[in-house]
Amino acid sequence: MNLHKEKILEQLKSSSPKYVSGEAISTSLGLSRAAVWKYIQELRREDYIISAAPRKGYRLEQEPDRLNAASFAGRGIVYYPAVQSTNLAARSMAEDGAADGTVIIAEEQTEGRGRRGRQWISRPGKGLWFSMILRPQEISLAEAIPVTLAAAAALGQGLRRETGLKVTLKWPNDLLLEGKKICGILTELKGEPDRVEYLIMGVGLNVNHGEDDFPPDLRSRAGSLALAAGRAFDRTALFLSLIELLRESSALFFKQGFSYFRDTWIGLNSTLGREVTIAWPGGSLRGTALDLDEAGALMLRDETGRVHRVNYGEIV
Repeated sequence: MNLHKEKILEQLKSSSPKYVSGEAISTSLGLSRAAVWKYIQELRREDYIISAAPRKGYRLEQEPDRLNAASFAGRGIVYYPAVQSTNLAARSMAEDGAADGTVIIAEEQTEGRGRRGRQWISRPGKGLWFSMILRPQEISLAEAIPVTLAAAAALGQGLRRETGLKVTLKWPNDLLLEGKKICGILTELKGEPDRVEYLIMGVGLNVNHGEDDFPPDLRSRAGSLALAAGRAFDRTALFLSLIELLRESSALFFKQGFSYFRDTWIGLNSTLGREVTIAWPGGSLRGTALDLDEAGALMLRDETGRVHRVNYGEIV
């Protein structure tokens, strides 16, 4: 944060709940009144609620929700106020030898990524954006791929327990509430066909977003826990419960495979039994989603009656 902006924020905090005049701020910091106003506007854009009154000045009404980074100490969690992408930060740390289970979480991603190169909007104070480094032993690329579906099943189950909301899964790994996407998982890996060196599992979860936090073109498709529940959630507590669940479920996956999670995934799904179109770069397939096999592939019956085993794609 800009030093002048930090000093203004300190004055507002120390004066709260009283007003501090713009003249007093500008005099103490050697700034013009216009510059003070500019920094106040920037703080408001960062979700600080600051009121202004004639002949009184400014008053800090409410600070934005921020993750409690102090609670991450000793848990193998690395916190950043902002990063380009937690997956990119995790990849860099993995290359430097970071241990299995290390988690990178950021208050904000400036270039958060979803599947197929899409942007994931990651404003501060709203959601959970984190990535976990996994170093499985003696597992092939093909065996490792369904870890994303296992993580989706574990997260869906955990969110139902923690929030009481009816989270569902759309194949392969999107989490939905009331038909709107609230969470995505992006897994990247490094290795050879017969050996995985490390995996990066990135999670983006919309927690306390309001409708205005999404661009107009996404409001019909994007949701949040808060929008569905009608209340805000403690993001730090939610994150700590989910990350332990993900660590445990990942360890179980690498021991027992996706078959251990298949029944859970099916029990939470919103895909099976429906007519769907699955798209991938260069092609698509339409049919009825019949089942999920032991490796997480979707069994799809097309209009001719032929059953396809689909390993990759996106329901559109």
